[in-house]
Amino acid sequence: MPSPIGHAKQRDILSNLVREERLPSTLLFSGIQGIGKRTIADELARHLLCHNSADAPNGGCGRCQTCTLFDVKNHPDLHVLSFGDEGASVDDVRSTLERLNLKSFMGGRKVAIFDDVDHISLVGSNIILKSLEEPRPETFFILIASTPSKLPQTLLSRCQRWFFDRLSPAEIKEILSRRDGGEASEALALAADGSVASIETMKARADTLDTIRETLELAYRGDESKVIKAAQDWGTDKSGIRDRLTLLRTSIRERLFAAQGDLDASAVWAHALQNALDVEYLILDRHVNATLCLVELLRHCNRSFAARYRQLPHSTPTILDRVMGM
Repeated sequence: MPSPIGHAKQRDILSNLVREERLPSTLLFSGIQGIGKRTIADELARHLLCHNSADAPNGGCGRCQTCTLFDVKNHPDLHVLSFGDEGASVDDVRSTLERLNLKSFMGGRKVAIFDDVDHISLVGSNIILKSLEEPRPETFFILIASTPSKLPQTLLSRCQRWFFDRLSPAEIKEILSRRDGGEASEALALAADGSVASIETMKARADTLDTIRETLELAYRGDESKVIKAAQDWGTDKSGIRDRLTLLRTSIRERLFAAQGDLDASAVWAHALQNALDVEYLILDRHVNATLCLVELLRHCNRSFAARYRQLPHSTPTILDRVMGM
């Protein structure tokens, strides 16, 4: 199994905890999508199941029978559920927990990985909670969530939480080079905003990305009528709003990187990037009217505000200030 890229500090600490037999029975990995949380969970699970884990490096020895079975995705003591779109059901949860209660097939540890657990139903989370309250010996749970705030506090309280930050542009570039077998674009790595998932979204919705870029240019020029029309169209697209917000933030980052040396443009796009983060929080977490938030964001990408942003960057209210102050 190739070594994951990034998050070296967390990976080393986790590996040491396994070797010293001090790893907690339940871990929660959190961070934005596309930064490798699941890859690190796999590396940790492989290390836990390795028969030579006390002396093995990150990810296990790679030579024993358990490592071999893990690599061919056929380890009987590894149980993986994903709760994303059309993911695991309550019955799947019950079945997995029943198997975890059995004796280990390989005579060692047992590991359960619950991916996208922030999408689990309340019933499912309550079922898992019962197992976490009375963990069986040598049984480990690794929960993975992009938005842990969606999980019940009772479940969160049973987990040791591990936060994973965005990847650096150099790490993104290395991941893309490894995956695609060639030199990755520096601009693409910068635009990724620390997540490989955002690149996949950009590729899948190239037409939408072009429209967003054009709209940002109109906003910068001050064409308010077209900007308001775009915000209305985007705000009513409930099914695509999450991807569109990701593309919008990515496009603003592109403008910010491209504006190096232009103080006015840099000020506008730096302020817009903070506003884009605020808008994602307000729309996705607080369920504030999407059109209202997008209109506010796009209106304030106007270059006419550049002098204000440059002179009073810390006192200029963001969208979060304005909307929550209403």
